[in-house]
Amino acid sequence: MFADLPATLSPEQAAELFGVTVITIRNLITKESDDPLPAIKIGKVWVILRDDFKAWVRRRSNNITD
Repeated sequence: MFADLPATLSPEQAAELFGVTVITIRNLITKESDDPLPAIKIGKVWVILRDDFKAWVRRRSNNITD
């Protein structure tokens, strides 16, 4: 699942990967919880680092492998 991902993802790419809306991804990024989706805001653009994304997804599922 993660082998072909680029080093960084946009919220649009993450949304497409999971079949959800960009709004859902942005809500997960800005969500005030114990473990929001890790992302960096550069200017007006959110950037999700592949390794952070991978670790975040794995914390939520025991069934995902490379």
